[in-house]
Amino acid sequence: MSSSRHPVAMPTEQEIFGEYIIQSDIDLGLLQMQILWLLSRKKSHGYELMKDLSVIKRSKVTQGTLYPTLQKLEGLKLIKGEEQDNRIIYTLTDKGRKVMNDSCVEFTRTFFGVFQDFVCEKCVSK
Repeated sequence: MSSSRHPVAMPTEQEIFGEYIIQSDIDLGLLQMQILWLLSRKKSHGYELMKDLSVIKRSKVTQGTLYPTLQKLEGLKLIKGEEQDNRIIYTLTDKGRKVMNDSCVEFTRTFFGVFQDFVCEKCVSK
């Protein structure tokens, strides 16, 4: 075989998938989706997000979990962090709002039957 047919270096994810980044909540991840949802309601700094997420998840969200996730979301341009009063305040970008909305719709479609059965079962068993 001729080596000119095959590239020497592996193509990058960008070269393979183009601008495709996230299509569904499963690709997005639950923590990321929750962060986007919280930021859709109000801008927030990391410590405040950590407290809010800990309440939602009913378990402690650590800095070691939160800040890498925030960095990833920033890298994807779904959120934007700006320094204010010695804190980084995070806001949802327009792209982040679209991804969050699309992910929530997909999540709802995926789990609608589960939620419906669970809620109906709980109502009937009371």
